[in-house]
Amino acid sequence: MLLLSAYAALESKDTIAREEDVAKPVIFVVAVVDQPADETPVARPVITSDIGATIYAVDTAQSVPEPVTSDAQVHSSAAPDSGSGAQVAENSADTATATPPPITPIPTTSGKPAALEVAQNAQPMTQPATGPTPANPPPDGSTTPGTPPVAAPGQTPPAQTAEQPNDTLRREVFGLATSGGAIRALDEAKARPDVFTPVDIAQIEELSIRQEVRGGRDKVRAMSSHDRFDALDSAIHSAHDFDARLPKTPEYAEVRASLAGDLTVAYAARGRMKDAVAAFESIPTQSGISVEALAAVGEAYSYLQEPGKAEQVYRRAIEQETSSTTDEATRGFQYGTHTRPIDLREGLFYALTDQDKYTQARQVLEDMHAALPPADQVHPWDLANDDYMRYYRLYAQYQIYIGQTSAGMAGLDRLREQVPFSAEVRNAQADATLGASSTRRARDMYSATLTDHPENLEALAGLGRTSLMLDDYANARLINDAFNDTFPENGSVRSFKRDYAAYRAPVLSVEFNGEHGNSTLADNSFSIDTTLYSPPIYDNWRVFAHNFFGHANTDIGNVSRTRTGVGGDFRKGPLSVTAEATRSIGPAARTGGNGSVAYTFNDYVSANVSVDSDVNTLPWKAYVQHIWGKNAQIALNFTDTDRRSAELSYSATRFSDSNFNQEISGSATQRVFTAANQFVNLSLNLNTSSNTRANTAYFAPARDYTAELVAMHQWAIWRAGEKSLVQRIYLSAGAYNERGFGTSAEGGVRLEHAWTFSHDIRLTYGIGGLSHAYDGARETSGIAYTTLTVPF
Repeated sequence: MLLLSAYAALESKDTIAREEDVAKPVIFVVAVVDQPADETPVARPVITSDIGATIYAVDTAQSVPEPVTSDAQVHSSAAPDSGSGAQVAENSADTATATPPPITPIPTTSGKPAALEVAQNAQPMTQPATGPTPANPPPDGSTTPGTPPVAAPGQTPPAQTAEQPNDTLRREVFGLATSGGAIRALDEAKARPDVFTPVDIAQIEELSIRQEVRGGRDKVRAMSSHDRFDALDSAIHSAHDFDARLPKTPEYAEVRASLAGDLTVAYAARGRMKDAVAAFESIPTQSGISVEALAAVGEAYSYLQEPGKAEQVYRRAIEQETSSTTDEATRGFQYGTHTRPIDLREGLFYALTDQDKYTQARQVLEDMHAALPPADQVHPWDLANDDYMRYYRLYAQYQIYIGQTSAGMAGLDRLREQVPFSAEVRNAQADATLGASSTRRARDMYSATLTDHPENLEALAGLGRTSLMLDDYANARLINDAFNDTFPENGSVRSFKRDYAAYRAPVLSVEFNGEHGNSTLADNSFSIDTTLYSPPIYDNWRVFAHNFFGHANTDIGNVSRTRTGVGGDFRKGPLSVTAEATRSIGPAARTGGNGSVAYTFNDYVSANVSVDSDVNTLPWKAYVQHIWGKNAQIALNFTDTDRRSAELSYSATRFSDSNFNQEISGSATQRVFTAANQFVNLSLNLNTSSNTRANTAYFAPARDYTAELVAMHQWAIWRAGEKSLVQRIYLSAGAYNERGFGTSAEGGVRLEHAWTFSHDIRLTYGIGGLSHAYDGARETSGIAYTTLTVPF
């Protein structure tokens, strides 16, 4: 058996070849023999294989019919045939032109071609002496790129065409490039410019960059040190360098599209989500996009609080991943960590719940369950065990999202019994507990998870969020410093850092209230209360500026009131303290002060006490009479998750005209209905008040009682990540009793909208109407209010 291309190509650059007359081609015939012949041929040994066979290169020359500009190298092979001897296959490469001139067989003294003469004295080798075995051997059985298949003894080899060896080489190189060996494939392709076009080489180079991105992404996922992005940054740099070298011509369009997909994956893994979206949106709509790129940009859209766009790309990725036909755009993504259909469905599930599309989210869960193997066929070592756990965790979270909190928490409890050390299950439990306003309990759950999983980012971010909510700012700062910029790609880390940035920002709060038609209190009145808080000072301190302005038209005159103050507050753990120095303006101008102390005992009970030496809450007609007042109040609050609460308070106000007003109030709220996107609360409010002076210019009943039932329906109209619109409708009905005037009905209706915008900007406004009897005369009034909170 003869070997053709490898040794001919090797020996063509040998010193012997360079010493020959360039006008005459040199034919190298590679043969193998066990022992050299008795008569030493005109040749020299090239290499000796590991089985002892010596390979010779035989030199001979003959005049060429047509002169050439460079050496011609011919690869020859012959296989024994039982009937007709042997056939000689010749092929030339590395010539000055694409199609080399024909080579005439060289006669020898025996009358046979030199190649055949040497071949008949050679013994076949059992394996190639040199040359690497391709990663994906071609289906025709050849072992070296460019080498045609060799016929078995006694069989006539099939006819070969000039293109077949090149086609085999192309298949091998592209197969190597798409199976993880793109860098080696690129070297192979660059070495054969006669086979691979510049566009081919560009495609393979893009696959090599894709391979760098995959390796860099896997390193990011496996590491937590500050150098986790080194390989990924290098891949991004290589991609930009390659993009700058790519010609901006139509034949390279698909290469550029594939490169944009690689950058999408790289940017998303790097945490540069805006860049990932920009790279993805630069891909033409008609171009193929890989599942990995779609999954990466879905994650980026979710990270950027655009769940609608995330939903679209996740659906496209699922359709592409589960398609029965192979998508060519996915070539090269089958090594490293690969996105599976269940990963895509989980991303789609969260994209839908972030839009309050719970019916569609339930369908995604059903699709996920249908794709799982039967439970009785799953072995302990199967990946399906983790898939089942993920499905049950998501289903429990879905139940919590739609208001079936007890069922969802029970499902998580059962799951934790089976996998007690699963960080994912424990974090889901803590998230649900935090969502139910049990902040301290959630903090303890995150801390317990970190005990078993010290590097779990989701648990650490959850602990950071609860620290902010509990005014444990020192711990929140330590967690923020621990994250630093090391995990910019993690959504939980991003949520915590966003909340931490909002805490560190100055905050402006503006509250407007207006009422029209209640002549007993004022024909028309409005007030604007503005507070500007500074950023935190030494974690726990803030200073603020406060301004109150109000105006009223009454039947005894008009009045405006302005009070300005500066103060500070201290918040640390369960304790909050506020103090303010004030100065009112006008005929009854006064210098005063106010303050409050609040303490939270646990997740259920809290209390607060406040005092004010120049209150803004007196009836407007009292201010017309230049009356001022001071007030003290104490309140006790009870909260059992977000489903029920109660409050009891006592207030005492001393008017400057010696009137002493006392008020006792109690209220209780219970959730009575819950569904996806909506719920109904019922509240019972009881109140009684008394005054020591009668026949005042302002409304001051000697004793009155109020009993009121309020139904509140909340509907989440729209949601897109952190942005949302919630509508609330309040209906109230009750009885009012005033000593000396008997009992009368009272009622009201109110419509409220609450917007949440990016960066925790909140806007709430509402309108409503009230019907109430004062001193036996019924008054019907309209109200309007607005509250705006802006962290800068």
